[in-house]
Amino acid sequence: MTIEPAKLEDMEGISRLYKALNTDMSRLQPEMFRPAGEDGGFIRSVLESERDDLLLAREDGRVLGLALLQDKDTPPYPAFIQRRYTYLMDLVVDPECRRQGVGRALMGAVKEWAKSRNAEFIELGVLAQNEGAIRLYENLGFRDSRKIMQMDL
Repeated sequence: MTIEPAKLEDMEGISRLYKALNTDMSRLQPEMFRPAGEDGGFIRSVLESERDDLLLAREDGRVLGLALLQDKDTPPYPAFIQRRYTYLMDLVVDPECRRQGVGRALMGAVKEWAKSRNAEFIELGVLAQNEGAIRLYENLGFRDSRKIMQMDL
């Protein structure tokens, strides 16, 4: 398995993974998400960005997983200590390839990408119902730093 930056010609494999992600999210939180493909314009904007990146895990030409990363700085608010960090917006592994080390390999590449950008930490959000992903992140050393709550009206 190799991990490398995505290219425009990878759009089909990327779209397939996003469809799987959106299907999973709609199953976990049907009141918030619906199964859908990914807008090609959004992926293009990531591929053209200097502060974002999309890493792909591949084997024999097949896209097995992806990690969408953003290079960020804390907001310039007086109470915040200014820090550079990497936000992991999406981590997706092909459902047929889960629990085979693809996510762990992608997370190793995420860590290296963050270090290369002089990030001080990696931040991510995960659906509270996504127990498998939460276990992976905790096993890799992630911990709760904030809680986002919601009240339906």
